[in-house]
Amino acid sequence: DRALTAHLAVYQQAVDRLNASEAAYPMVEWKPADASPDGDVTEQTLLTTPVYRLDLRPMGTLDECLQTVSDNLAAKSITFRPSWYLGVAGDDFWTTDRAVSVNIPWCFANPMLWRLANRGQRTSYTPEEMLRTLRHEAGHALCYAFELWRDPEWAATFGDSRQAYHDDFKYVEGSRDFVEYLIGVRAHYAQKHPDEDFAETFACWLDPGTNWRQQYADWPGALKKLQFVDDGWARFTGNPPNTYAGRCEPYTLETRTVADALGVGAPPRLVWPTGWSEHAELLKAEPAAYNEVLLHEALFGAMGRGINGPTTGEDAPGPSLTALAQANWGSVESYLLDLRLCAAACGDGWALTTWDRRRLQLRNACVMPGQPLPVDCPVLVALDMNSHAYALDYGGSRHLGAAAQLENLNWLVVEAKIAIAGIES
Repeated sequence: DRALTAHLAVYQQAVDRLNASEAAYPMVEWKPADASPDGDVTEQTLLTTPVYRLDLRPMGTLDECLQTVSDNLAAKSITFRPSWYLGVAGDDFWTTDRAVSVNIPWCFANPMLWRLANRGQRTSYTPEEMLRTLRHEAGHALCYAFELWRDPEWAATFGDSRQAYHDDFKYVEGSRDFVEYLIGVRAHYAQKHPDEDFAETFACWLDPGTNWRQQYADWPGALKKLQFVDDGWARFTGNPPNTYAGRCEPYTLETRTVADALGVGAPPRLVWPTGWSEHAELLKAEPAAYNEVLLHEALFGAMGRGINGPTTGEDAPGPSLTALAQANWGSVESYLLDLRLCAAACGDGWALTTWDRRRLQLRNACVMPGQPLPVDCPVLVALDMNSHAYALDYGGSRHLGAAAQLENLNWLVVEAKIAIAGIES
C-alpha cells in the first residue's frame, strides 16, 4: 500500500504534465481580425476556425446556468463546487470517475456556438435542459468529492458504486423506486448504475423548482432516496476528502474545424505551418507523457485480487493467455520466465506483454525510458521497473519488485483485454 501510494503520486505527475502540454496549445483570441464591424465574430469565420485555436470560456446562457447551479448549492449551505471545464466531447457531459472534474461540451461555451451545436447535433439543449444536466453532474462530483459511495448507508440506499458500468442495462419499466429528473433521456436512466441513481436524486433535491415531497409522494422508493439526501445534507458541507481532478480532456484536443466537429456549414480550412513553433515542440514532448499515463493506467487497472471477494481465475493466467503462451513459448512457465528476463533487462523502463498484430503472436518487450511503444501492439501486461515502483519496499531489488507486481496481477483483467482486442489463439 505504501509503494502504491507513492506510485500513484508519480502517475499523477505524468497526468499533470500531459494536461499541461495539452493546455499550452497556441490559441487565438475569440475576436479575430476579420470580425464584423460591430466586433462580433462572423459565423463563417467561426466555422472555418480549428476548435483548439478558440479562446473559449463560459459566456451567455452557459455562464448563467453555472451561476444558477452555484446559487442552488449555496442555498443548501454546500461550499464545494465541481471543477467545471470545457471538454472535447461534442454533445456529451460526464464527471471523471472518482474525481471532481465535470466535462461540459465546448460547443455550449457561448450563444453562437450553442446555436450551431443545436443545428448540427442530433440532440439539442434548451437552457432548462442544461440546468438539469449541470445539477445532475454536480451530484456525481459531490458524491466523489465526499466519497459518499464508501458510506454503508449510502450503499444500502443506492447500491454498490463499484459495480460495472454498462450502456445497455436491464431496467424495470414504470418503477417507482427511482427519481426521473433529466430531460431528453430515457425515464429509467437512474436504473443504469447506483452513481446515476444518486445523481438523479441529488439533482431533483437541489432544484428549488421541484416540490419533490409532493411529486414523489406516491413513489415510496424514490421518496426514501430523496429523504436520505435531505436528511444527510450535512454530508456535503465542509472541505471534501477528495479533490482529485482526474484525467481531463480539454477542448484544445479537438483539431477539426468548428464546422467539421459540429457537422454544419463550411468546408475545412488547411493551414500549413512552417519553421519552428511552440506548437511543434509541444507535439514532440506530448507522446512521452501520454505513454506514461497509458502504461500506468494499464498497470493499475490490472492490479488487485479479491477486491470483490475471492474470484476464480484471478491468480493464474487464464485459458486464452495460456493457449497463446504455449503457442509462442511452449508453456506458461517459459512465458513468465521471458517476461521476468525483460523486467531485469529494461533498466528504469517497462516490461510489457503485447499482441503483435503483424506477426500474429504474443511478444514480450522492453521499453526503455523515452522509447515509443510497439506500434499496433495492444498492451496486455505492463510491469513498471522504474525504482519508484518498488524501492520503498524492496530497495534496489528489481527482481522482487517484478515478482510483487506479478503476484498482485489480476489475470482475469488480462483475459478481458485479449477478448476486447479480438485476439484468437
